[in-house]
Amino acid sequence: VSVSLSSVGGAAGAATVYPIDLVKTRLQNQVTTIADEVLYKNSIDCFKKVLKFEGIKGLYRGLLPQLCGVSPEKAIKMTTNDAVRQYFTDPKSGSIPFHGEVLAGGMGGCAQVMFTNPIEIVKIRLQVAGEMASTRQVTAMQVVRELGFSGLYKGARACLLRDAPFSAIYFPTY
Repeated sequence: VSVSLSSVGGAAGAATVYPIDLVKTRLQNQVTTIADEVLYKNSIDCFKKVLKFEGIKGLYRGLLPQLCGVSPEKAIKMTTNDAVRQYFTDPKSGSIPFHGEVLAGGMGGCAQVMFTNPIEIVKIRLQVAGEMASTRQVTAMQVVRELGFSGLYKGARACLLRDAPFSAIYFPTY
């Protein structure tokens, strides 16, 4: 039941904040031209332009891969954390040493990155695809074919450096 509820909650949360994530990604991805011009002045300007030129659908471009990944991401992270915690749990006292808690959290973060990095790459490519003045609709499968297996893990090291320590701190303090 808790996995189902966390899946629904995670999906609802992801869908709710997705337009904000899209705007953030567009702003991070924008480049300055030679004339020192940018496409978006700020977050509000970006939001308005996406709405004007791409419609409400544009604000949710790339949401499907995100929704497909929310539930398994949490399950993988929690399952890995629980398995490593169980390994370090003293069978007599039921206690877990602090280093076991930290390692369990860090391993959960690593497992999460291995699963979510390809989803994030596809999501970001779909989010920025709306900026291109192209008549061709970009799909998740096109992105996967274009990038190949190794391309789906671009930036995974940086994500590991962010998510493993975060989870190593988060789980023991939770």
